[in-house]
Amino acid sequence: MSGDEEASKSLPSTSETNNIAESSEQNTEVDGNTNAGALEVTDDKAAAADEYIRLRVITSDMTNEVHFRVKAATALVRLKRSYCSKLGFQVGELRFVFDGHRITDDDTPKKLGMINDDVIEIYQERTGGGM
Repeated sequence: MSGDEEASKSLPSTSETNNIAESSEQNTEVDGNTNAGALEVTDDKAAAADEYIRLRVITSDMTNEVHFRVKAATALVRLKRSYCSKLGFQVGELRFVFDGHRITDDDTPKKLGMINDDVIEIYQERTGGGM
């Protein structure tokens, strides 16, 4: 029986290795390019587009911090709306700032070069100043 047990123990590791080899073969067959380096770059870009990023949204006085996990290619307007609905604000009442620049609705984490645990600062929008 010990021979059978050894054979069964070796099967899962062999199948895992086969699955890895098959997946890399499938990528090569689908693309059909002989340049493997270009294929890897394309795969990395596709993986980065679907990659999630953790962002920290903090008020300017540091009293409130909310963490978000968003896709790198998702427009940050969704984060802004979600934050405002959680805290009872209108989107126009707050200003969202990353690295000293105001975040527009069509900005994405990828476009702004955000990485995990980057901080978005929140400021109260102010109007007025006239006499």
